[in-house]
Amino acid sequence: MPTCEILCNALGAGVDAGALSAKAATVVAQLLSKPLGYMMAYVTVNPSLTVGGTDAPAAYVSIASIGAVGGPKNGAIVAEMTGFISRELGIQPERIFVGIRDMPASDFGHNGKTFA
Repeated sequence: MPTCEILCNALGAGVDAGALSAKAATVVAQLLSKPLGYMMAYVTVNPSLTVGGTDAPAAYVSIASIGAVGGPKNGAIVAEMTGFISRELGIQPERIFVGIRDMPASDFGHNGKTFA
């Protein structure tokens, strides 16, 4: 069950957080070759987010997955998610950070049980 959390300090005019979550879920599912039905994505707007000491538009994307990440795959994931956020929110790439975690199946749960 991959997750994608997008934390940003502002949404551009006309940007809908729900629509952005749905688009992000589709992008990440494709990047990780995981079924969209297992994807979870959400957007959090927190005006207190600062990068480099300023509150200019910025974002942090956190992706967690059981497998399908790590090593050379991460470079492609970071590049694609940076481009996605930049296009969708108009944030400069140098103000976008992406974190990627490979979660052990025993540390991820759904429907009352872990994936292990």
